[in-house]
Amino acid sequence: MRKILIAALLTVFSFSTVTPAFAQSYEPSVIENKNVNDVKEYTFDDILALEPYVHVEDGLLILDENSASDAGIDNELIQGQQEYFNYLNQQVKTNVISVSQDLTIQDLSEDNNEKQSDSPMLFKATCKPKGKTTSPESFWWGYRTKLNSCDTKKAITDANTVAAGAAISTAGLGGLGAWFPVFLAGGVITGLTSGYFWLFGTRLDANNNGSGVIVDMTWATVYDIEPQ
Repeated sequence: MRKILIAALLTVFSFSTVTPAFAQSYEPSVIENKNVNDVKEYTFDDILALEPYVHVEDGLLILDENSASDAGIDNELIQGQQEYFNYLNQQVKTNVISVSQDLTIQDLSEDNNEKQSDSPMLFKATCKPKGKTTSPESFWWGYRTKLNSCDTKKAITDANTVAAGAAISTAGLGGLGAWFPVFLAGGVITGLTSGYFWLFGTRLDANNNGSGVIVDMTWATVYDIEPQ
């Protein structure tokens, strides 16, 4: 799989309040700023390789960091996953989600039924959607989001707008963040570039074969896109 450059995310996912999954955002505390020389390469498969070291105890996600490290998995990747688990476990403690022994995560705040598009009225009037749009569905590695054909086009427009901007900010990512919550993490923004969003929009377009897309996006912003 093509590798995507991402900054190693040394962040703590901590919240004083939690909102429903479709609109929730991260507000991490950045522990360490990473410069361009610290950028690491990870793939989706690199993150999925952590699964054998993940289990559930008392309803909380546990990562066996020592075993993962002994297996040769990158320590910064392990730390980033652990910090994401800290965030998910906080949601468990506040009854926003529950985690089953098979690692399935259930959203207790609202179901994952088909959602109404938040696209402008003009966009709705000029596009006839095929496929469906759903809230981001939580997994131990990140989120899965389904976008119908019209919302995919809107996401492409939003990604291209971000790519064309002089600076990437949380405010500028608000539209994409509703579908892809990891984009709203302050620690994530520092590791993303205009090229990343241009490529993201290109991949959305390439996989929107008339019925929308399914996007799997990890906490580290590494993604996999398939047609619906």
